Amino acid sequence: MPEFKILFAIFAFIFGAVFASFAGVVAFRMPKGLSIVKPDSYCPSCKRPIKKKDNVPILSWLALGGKCRFCKSKIGVFSLLMEIFGGLGFMCAYLEYGDTLKELPIFIALLLLTFLFLVMAGIDHETHDIYDITLIIFAVLALFIGLYRVFVFGSNIWDHVGGAALGFGFFGAIKLIAKLVLKKDALGSGDIYLVGIGGFIVGAFPLLIAIMLSTLLGSIIEILKIRTSKTEREAEIAFGPYLLLGIGFMAIYGEALMKLYWEVML
Repeated sequence: MPEFKILFAIFAFIFGAVFASFAGVVAFRMPKGLSIVKPDSYCPSCKRPIKKKDNVPILSWLALGGKCRFCKSKIGVFSLLMEIFGGLGFMCAYLEYGDTLKELPIFIALLLLTFLFLVMAGIDHETHDIYDITLIIFAVLALFIGLYRVFVFGSNIWDHVGGAALGFGFFGAIKLIAKLVLKKDALGSGDIYLVGIGGFIVGAFPLLIAIMLSTLLGSIIEILKIRTSKTEREAEIAFGPYLLLGIGFMAIYGEALMKLYWEVML
C-alpha cells in the first residue's frame, strides 16, 4: 500500500472518530429536543462543560478511565465504541472506495451513511427507538447508493430489489410469527424498515450475511452483559446497533466479498 494512502487512511480514521463524537451528541440531545449546536459538550450528570483536552475522541475516554473528570460519574463504553467504529467506518470506506473519481460519490455517500448509522445506533441504544426521520434519510442514501451501483458499476437491479424484499419479508414474518406464538412483539417496526432499506443497498445474499453477523455479535454481547452485570434476561434488547453494524460492514465490503465468492466458485 502506498505511503500516502496509509496517511490518508489514518486521517480518515481521525475524522471518523471526530464525527462519531458529534454523532453521540446528536443521539443524546435529539430525543430530548435539545439543540445539537449549543451549549458545548457537558457532563450529563454534573452539567459541567467538558474541557477541550477531555473531548478528544477515544484518547480522552481512555485517559479518564471512562469517567467525568469532575464528578467521576461513568461514561458508558458505548460512547467509546461509537468513536472507534466511526473511525473504522470512515477508514474502511476510504480504503475501499477512495481511489477514483468514479468511486467518489459512493465514498461520500458511505461517509454520510456511517454518520447516520452512528446517530441511529446511539438513539436506539438510549431509547430503544428508531426515528422516522433517520429512516427517511437512510432510504434516500440507500436509493442513491443502490442505483449508482446499478447504472455506474453495472450491478443487477433485481439483486437490490430482492435484497429489499428479503429484508422486509423475512423480518416481517419473524415479527408476525412471534406475535402469534409469544403473544408479544419480538421485533420493532423500525428494525424491519432498517433491514428492508439496508437490503436495497447490499443485495439479497450480502443481507443474509449481515443478518448472521448481527445476530452472532448481538448474542455474544448480550450474553456477556447478562453474566457480567445486573441486566435482566427479560430486559428489552436494542437490536438496531447490531443490525446497523452488519449492514454497514456489507455496504462497504459486500461488493468485494461477492466478487471474491464468485471468483472462488468459478
